[in-house]
Parts: sequence; C-alpha cells; structure tokens
Amino acid sequence: MKKSLLIFFCAMMFSWHLKAQKITITGKVTDTEQRPLVGASIFVAGRNESIYTDQLGGFAIQANSGDQLSVAYVGFKRQIIILSGSTGMLHITLESEENQLADLVVTGALGIKRSARELGTSTQTIKDDYLNQGKTINPLNGLTSKVSGLRVNMFDSKVDPQIQIVMRGSRSLNRTKNEPIYVLDGVPVPSIGRINPNDIEEITVLKGANAAALYGSEGVNGAIMISTRQGAKGRGRVTFSNTTTFSKVMMLPPAQQAFGQGVNGVYVPTQYESWGPAFDGTMKNFGPALPNGTQPQALYAAPDQDKRLELFDTGLNMQNDVSFSGGDDKSTYFLSVQDVKIKGIIPEDESRRTGARFNGTRKFGKLNTSYNVNYVLFNKNTTPDGPWITAYQLPANFDFTSMRNWQDRGSNANPANFFTDQQKNPYFQIDNYRDDTKQQTLNGKVELDYQFTPWFKALYRFGYYATVAETRSTVGKFEGSGQRNVNGSVNDGSDNFRKMNNDLILSFNKDFGKFTTRLLIGQNLRSDYTKAQTLSSANLLFPDLFNQGSALGQVSGRSTITQFRSLASYGEFTAGYHNYLFLTLTGRNDWVSTLSKENRSYFYPGLSTSFVFSEAITPLKNSKTLSFGKIYASYNKTGNNTLNPYSLNNPYSQANGFPFGNLVGFLPGATFPNPDIEPEFVTSYEAGIQLGLFNNRLNFEGAYVFSDSKGQIFNATTSRATGYASARVNAGRLTNSVIELNLNGDIIRNANFKWNLGFNYTYINNQVKELFEGLESFNIFRQSYANIGQAYPSLQVSDYKRDPNGNVVINPTNGNPVVATDAVHLGTMVPPHQMGLNTMVTYRNISLGAQFDWRMGGWLYSEIVPRMYTAGTHPATIEFNRQPFIYPNSVIETSPGVFAPNTTVLSKGDKAFWQAQGAVQSNTAAKSDFFKMRELNISYNFPAKLLAKQNVIKEARLSFIANNLFLIRHQDNTYGDPEYLYNDTDGYISFRQVPPYRTFGFNINVVF
Repeated sequence: MKKSLLIFFCAMMFSWHLKAQKITITGKVTDTEQRPLVGASIFVAGRNESIYTDQLGGFAIQANSGDQLSVAYVGFKRQIIILSGSTGMLHITLESEENQLADLVVTGALGIKRSARELGTSTQTIKDDYLNQGKTINPLNGLTSKVSGLRVNMFDSKVDPQIQIVMRGSRSLNRTKNEPIYVLDGVPVPSIGRINPNDIEEITVLKGANAAALYGSEGVNGAIMISTRQGAKGRGRVTFSNTTTFSKVMMLPPAQQAFGQGVNGVYVPTQYESWGPAFDGTMKNFGPALPNGTQPQALYAAPDQDKRLELFDTGLNMQNDVSFSGGDDKSTYFLSVQDVKIKGIIPEDESRRTGARFNGTRKFGKLNTSYNVNYVLFNKNTTPDGPWITAYQLPANFDFTSMRNWQDRGSNANPANFFTDQQKNPYFQIDNYRDDTKQQTLNGKVELDYQFTPWFKALYRFGYYATVAETRSTVGKFEGSGQRNVNGSVNDGSDNFRKMNNDLILSFNKDFGKFTTRLLIGQNLRSDYTKAQTLSSANLLFPDLFNQGSALGQVSGRSTITQFRSLASYGEFTAGYHNYLFLTLTGRNDWVSTLSKENRSYFYPGLSTSFVFSEAITPLKNSKTLSFGKIYASYNKTGNNTLNPYSLNNPYSQANGFPFGNLVGFLPGATFPNPDIEPEFVTSYEAGIQLGLFNNRLNFEGAYVFSDSKGQIFNATTSRATGYASARVNAGRLTNSVIELNLNGDIIRNANFKWNLGFNYTYINNQVKELFEGLESFNIFRQSYANIGQAYPSLQVSDYKRDPNGNVVINPTNGNPVVATDAVHLGTMVPPHQMGLNTMVTYRNISLGAQFDWRMGGWLYSEIVPRMYTAGTHPATIEFNRQPFIYPNSVIETSPGVFAPNTTVLSKGDKAFWQAQGAVQSNTAAKSDFFKMRELNISYNFPAKLLAKQNVIKEARLSFIANNLFLIRHQDNTYGDPEYLYNDTDGYISFRQVPPYRTFGFNINVVF
C-alpha cells in the first residue's frame, strides 16, 4: 500500500512537471571574494518556486522570460534579476549586509539547508569567529554560555578534560544519556572533541527533540550540527595561524597557616597531619634520620605565601595551523593540518594532537559529490590524581621545591626517607604513577546528490567514524619497609570503536501558485562495533620493567565485544503559503537491536508551524520599527532508547569455589534484565517568537518549552527473594519547563565604530514527578538524588539536629553537635538560571570581544573539605585556636521538643571533633552561583593599504587572548570552580579534580 501511494505521488509530480513548459536557468552565487554561497535561496517572485544553491554555489531553476529571480542569503543584500529569453549562465555576486533574519538559511536535521522562516522550532547558529574567540582547543568549549538552553561543563583542568553538554535539562535518569547528538557535515558522530576548531565554518544548535526529530532517539536531546570549511573558486588561499597561551592555577581551597604537623598539640616529626603546636619560627627535626645519620630539619614557621602553589607549573598551550583552499567552476578543495601541544599545570602532564583534514567537492553534470576525511593522532601522558590529593593534606610549611629529587637515596625526598609513611612525596607520585594514551581517530564521508529533475533529487550519504586507543597505566616498583613499599604494576588496554552510518534521502519540491510543498523520504542504517581488551599484572619483579610476564602471580585480563545496529525510515512534509505561513509534519520509525523483538520497533510523529506576520500583515510590511516578525510552535513525541547493547541478557560469571572445590560453576547476574522493557517516550511542546527591530539592528527571540519524559529506564531495587537485587524497569517521569530569551543589537554602528551587545538567558525547571512503585527517592550518585516533587538532580546531605529556629543541638555530655537522623534537601545541583553576555567593540582595525557566563540557583558539594578537616589543614579547624569553645548559636534539648541556649557545655575542638564535623555533609556544601569572564580577545587587523605594498601577505591579524580572567563565586563557596563536575554529576567537586586555571597569550593569523 505504501509503495503504491509513493508511485502515485511520484507520477503526479512528474505529470505536473510536463505541463509547465519553462526554460531552465543555471547559474552560480558567490560573495564579493568569489567564494560560493552554499544554501543561498533562489525563487521566482510571485510564484515562490524556491531552491537552494549546492556545495559549489550552483543552481538550476525553471522560469519564464520576464520573470523576476530573487536571490537571498543571510548576511547579504537580496538581489532581483529580470530574466529574458537570451539569459544564459548567471554569475550572481551578493554584497554583504548584516542581520537579514527574513532570508536566514540554517543547517537543519540531516545536514540539509533550510530557510529559517519555515522552522517551527528554535535554532541558533554560531559562526567560526565567535566560536573561536577564545582560541579554544576543544570546539565544545567555544559554545559555553553562547547558546540559550545549552549548558557546557568541564570535568577538571587536566591536559585532556572531559566535557559534558546538556540541552534544556535532563530527560533521562541515566545521567550519561542526556547529551545531544553531534552531526559533522551531515554524519552523526559520537564526539567532536578532537575536531580542529579552525576547520569549522559554523555550528548550528538544533534545540530539543522538536528541531532534531528526524534523528529519532539520538536527537531526543537536540543536535549539534557542525559544518566544516569548503574551498572556493579562484586563486588558492594559504592560511597560517599560531596560538600560544600560558596557564596559571587559581582558586585553591584555602588552608590554615597557624598550626603545623603533630598530634594533640604536640610536634611529631613523622606526622603529616597538622594537629601539632602553633608555628613558632624555630628549626625542628623533619622526618626520620637519613641513611648517613644526618637528621633533616625544617623551619617550623608560617609561610609568606601558599606553598602548595609550588607544586603547579605554568601550563603552556601551542597551536599551529596551516590550511590550503581553492577551486574552479566544477570542484573545490580545502586541506588543513594542525598540531597542538599542551604542557599541563601538573608537572610532566602533557598531550599532543596532530590532525589533518581534506574536504572536497566535484560536480559531474547533474551529480554533485562531496567528500571529506579527517585523521587525528592524539597522545597524552598524565599522572593520576595522587599529587594534588596529597598536597592539600600536607602541613602549611611543607617545602615542595626540596622534594623534586626523590631518586637520590640519600635525600629526605626519597620514599624510603620521606618524612612520613602515611603519605607519599607528590613528585614521587608524579614520576612513578603514569597513565599513557595513544589514540587515533579517523572519520569521513562520501555524499552523492543527483538532481533527476528540477522537482526531484536523491541524496546518498555514507559516514564512517573509528577510534583506536592504546592505554598503559604503570606503577613503578619501589622496595621499602611497611607502607613505604610500592608493588609495581602494569595495565595495558586497547579500545576499538567503529561506527558506520548510511542515509538515502529522496526530496520532492513542487509549487502550486502561492503554495510551496516539499516532501522528504529517507532511510537510515547505523552499525556500531566496539572491542575492548585489558591485560594487567601486579607485583612486578623489577622497578623499571613493565612487562606482564615479569611479575609474581597470575596475569589478569578480559576482552569485551559489543555491537549495535539500528534501522530507521523517516519522512518530512513541509507546505508553505505565500512564503510566510508554513506547516511541517514529521514521522520516524526505528528498529533497534538493544530491545526485544516485540518492542524494538517504535514510531513517533511531530508537527511544527511558523508564521512570518511581518510579511503577512500589510500595515507591517513597510514598518520602520518592525523589520521581521515570526511566531512558531511545535509538538513532538520521540522514543528515547537509553539501553546499552546486551542489557536485556542475563550475564553469568565465575566464582572461585562455586559450587565447591575445584568444580567450575557460574552465577547469574544480580539485575533482572526484563525483556518487556520499552523505550522512554519524551513528549515536547515549544512556542516562540522572533523579532527584528529597527532595520534588524535589534533582534529578539523568546521561547517556552515543555517536555514530559515517561517510562524511564533504570534499575530499581527489588526483594532478593526474587533471586535478583535489582530489576531493569520502565518507571519514573521527568518534566522540563524551559524559558529561553535571546537579545542582540548594535548599540553604535557607523563607518568606523561599531558596538554590539547581546545576551541569552535560560530558566530550567527540571522536576521528578514519578519513580518506581511508590519510591520517593532514588540515589543517582553519592549525594545526588532524584526526589519526587523536587528539582533534578537534588543535593541531599546529612545535617545537624536543629531547634525550630535552626540552632544546632549540642550533646550535653561531650559537647558534640547532634547529627540529625534524616538527610536534608538543599536544592538542585544544576543552576536553573543561566545567562551568557557577549560584547564586541570594533574601531577601524581594532576589535575587542568578551564573553561572560552567569549561573545562579544551584548547589554543590565538595569531597575535598572533609579530608582537610581530618588533616587539620582547613581554616575552620583553627577558628577557636584549637581550644574548647561554646559552639556558636547552639542549644541543648532539656526535654523532648524543649530547647535552651547552650552557655556552659564546651566542644573540645580537637581532631576528633573536627573530623566529625567534616563528616557532616552540610558543612561542605555551598551555593554554586558564579559570574565568570570566560573569554577576552583584543585583535588588530593590519590595514589593507599597508599590506598592498607587497604581494605575499593578503591578510594579517594579531590578537591577545585570555580565558577565565576572573570568577566571582558565592561567599560560602571556597572549594573551587562551580562549573566543574565529576563522574557526569553536576555540582560535585572531587578530590580527583585538578584545580582550575586562567590562561592568557597571543594569536597571529596570516593569509597568503
């Protein structure tokens, strides 16, 4: 039945084509520098018969003699051409003009260029200059605070930090499944972190499932559409760029500098904890005697600066880029090579990324081809988190600089002579504990686009993405007594991933007077393959030989192979009236391998509409105030498949001695796989308005979004009487209410001076509505919870028992605060209020660009602080000079529910007391509000008159750049950067994270 309808539809379209006896007009659209404008819209005035230019800027359209051909492209002046019977090949050059919202063309789902006026959803495009304003190494960092609804978080400050992206809040309780899909030149890829930002032409953000409906489950969280650079007709261009920046550590958690090492106020030379006497400026024995009998000593005095800073180096980042581009009437090319070296703020931590990209296009009559390949070799060598974990627990007078030469057996820096056996020399940790990674990434695509007729074309696209990573973690053997002994180990791993993506898309276009129609029918085939292997040995025999065969005991290892496949059919129909009213219908059906046969097929529809009222309402057409006005709305229901491969299988594992003796036995998994699992379904609604005011000098967009995610897939605790500890179930419900505002305008604009100012604001109310079978609370990770009726995720911590006025209740027998039985909910760990502020000032050849980031309303928890309480390095531990004291604003419960002010019971204020306070989690939680200057770029473009005196350099620019110049935090947050997260958990500062840093440096860009 479906095939018959499709054949009938195609036949009707063909018959309409035969009736229209028109001439075919061909041509090419370029800018003033002869670069092709891809996706420029071309239509015959009065009939709205529109098409878009191809990768070479070419087009072919049917028209009659005397027709007016309208050519438009965002940022350029519209051009009208009157056709005649003698009109031949057209070469149309468009002149630049800013902020033409009415003719904006964006990269939509499937990488297809679409007129923004017909979109019934919110999108935002970030051009290359704005994306790379801070000369970021990872392009995802360049999106931070620049797109409303998009939240970007770094994990830490290592040489290859992980990055988390969440669009319009979480839709899944599985915190690793809320990332948008990344689409690189039309091909879905798992990551873009290794892509050279200088290869990117623009990034279009399709916000939410409504905009990315054609991607199905992968697009339920929105889509990040990346378009890389293409060559252009004309003389070849060679571009060279160098960026050199320096990084300095900042915002270490404060430490006390009044008391040094010891126990109970007594100095102990071999104790690392700071519970000794107050610093007195004398020389004291430091650690055990050396092998030659010498007793090391150290100045027991408060330092004049934070000596922990000695541990950190000045980081150095160097980027070198060179690119070549050019082309002719039939083909284009773009070739780039980049080398990035990073020296971390932790000594000896470093990484290097070397990559090359080739993009090309070629036209063969009606067949347009495009192809690209990108190869990246990435190496990194880092130390695990030990050095910093140790540093914040050491005494304030600890001399880091004297501990570098640990290999000297006669030095107190040597692990055998280190002043304590309870901690290790940070520099020994840096040299002796190493993680090494070598990763190769290869991705590319081949795209064939054939225009069978002016109203029908077919596109086939094949995409390939593969990574091969070899990892090695080593611990050097060190022979010592007791805890000073280190058993050497080696762990080798290999991770191979391969992803293939195929799309076949048929596109039909036809106009009927004032009506335009477009039908898109497609099919997608995706295949993922992963193979991971590990081989490890402990108890190595030799210090410098890392070989699994040179060890005592058995070698351990494992191999894992997973495969995932999906098939999808999708369609989209768009109808327009008079180029100002549009309706779009979408539908997609998925078949996935991770669900059972009964549930693996699921369908979901979508609907969107837009109305350009500034062109539909006659009095508004010539308005001097309103240049453009559009309202839009959409509805979408999408299946969200968050299952990993084989999640519905019951794995069996071996257990020693089961069932008894040397007999081989297997035990089933502890989680009931539940073959009846279905996808989560997310229903989304969106409505918004776009306004261009005062000749598009001021632009505004506002949107409201509501999403409802039902049937969450997660593991729920079950009775062990069932034989399982948990079960995989469809239960739970999350909702998102989102408000997005964007405002951008030129405050001053004349021939020599321009000042642009813009901001975006997002409010997200992410609520937990239901959980499994009456469950009120579900633990996500440590202090992170999903609580019914509260924002997701919630920070839930232990706290003191308090009277009705909030005063802490004291135990009258020992003076210790009483810990409450129930945990307390402080608030959401994701700031519900987010704002980005940007400004660009240009005067003649000088420009200044700055980006600010503001987030408010969230909470964070630090696991660093409890360790500092225990070690006696936290400032709170000296607040009362290590003497007994009356706990401020404390009360005593004289009888149940009756409280009296505490005026006599003293708290001891010793190590046991403060260690217990560090364990009360409310003491280590704080508001995560912050305001950050994220980027600064001051550039000077060398004048054309100056460069005209020679024939080698066409353009040249010199820039000063800086990132994270300052950060204003909530007064209670002394722990670190609130932006950082750990283990995909917002608002969680871990002791495993490297502290934040600020960077500053220079960039030079030259075009030949």
